[in-house]
Amino acid sequence: MALKSDKQQNQYTVLECPECGEQYIVSPRGNLPSEAATLFSDGFFIENDDSNWRTPLIIGCVTCELGFMPQAGKVIAKGSLYELLEKYPGIKKATPPTAGALVLDLRARTKISESEEIAIRRELWYAALHTEKGRALLQCNKKFVAFFHQNLMRLINRVSDTLLQAEIYRQTGAFDQCLDLLQNDSETMAKQIGQQANAKNSMVFQIE
Repeated sequence: MALKSDKQQNQYTVLECPECGEQYIVSPRGNLPSEAATLFSDGFFIENDDSNWRTPLIIGCVTCELGFMPQAGKVIAKGSLYELLEKYPGIKKATPPTAGALVLDLRARTKISESEEIAIRRELWYAALHTEKGRALLQCNKKFVAFFHQNLMRLINRVSDTLLQAEIYRQTGAFDQCLDLLQNDSETMAKQIGQQANAKNSMVFQIE
């Protein structure tokens, strides 16, 4: 029974967009980094194995204007990566929407649950700091910069994770508030965020 469970956990999934039927392949990695992943102070991570990529909190659809949550996608098939790529040639990996698309997504959704809002706002945070297009918007687009900071302020009031809250405070220059949240946290990531807060550094950084 344990072997069957392990096999199921290692299966890749083909998801179908609930709006247009476009299909995407999702890694069994999910939203948790492996020990070999490159981890950043905001919780974003990059897997060094191309066959084991991060599942975004919202999947960008090439056809629809809005993305969709992985849990809202229709499960079409499960299997090994080789089996699914052979059965669905040309299928796309599930990736998040661009930073610009996420801004439009937040503005367009009139009805949204708290968990969905958190997912979109976190992916916007990541897209702005960890993609070339997002960083370009932060450098050149004043309206996007304002929206990005507004997004962080709204996110900090919605997440319950004190480490994420502390990191948002640090990135927005509220170093004392960041340190107050971390004073009883002795974990490695918390210590490194605290060190950067003490140094008055608000930039996202790689966890060592």
